[in-house]
Amino acid sequence: MSERYPQFSLRILCLAALIFSLLGCTRGGGGNPFSKDDGEIKENIENLMGLAVGMTKGQVFELSGIANYVEGYDWGSVWFYKIRKGGTVGTLAEKDIEQRYMPVVFDNTDRVMGYGRKFYDQTLTDLGTGQF
Repeated sequence: MSERYPQFSLRILCLAALIFSLLGCTRGGGGNPFSKDDGEIKENIENLMGLAVGMTKGQVFELSGIANYVEGYDWGSVWFYKIRKGGTVGTLAEKDIEQRYMPVVFDNTDRVMGYGRKFYDQTLTDLGTGQF
């Protein structure tokens, strides 16, 4: 009878490990922690319609939540929000990232300077890409 308990404990341990590994696979996004589920894209777009120049980071966070990814520069920072489906697999360095994420550009006082791809590109041209 004492031989049976170690075998039973091993089965319970294996079952628990299986359950935890399956729980880790249930969230969408292809395992990429920087991408939201495609179902949240519509909500992102609706929330970003309320953006205005001069808003603080706190106000943008309340409006749109956590950005999908962030860039920091010596002149400020940029938050990127997903606005188009796709891109749940692979790296953020893919060429078509410009089409799927909208940048929100903040100055060094943490206020919105502007938003959108054209504004972001122009800001990088004018102020530089010196990241910290």
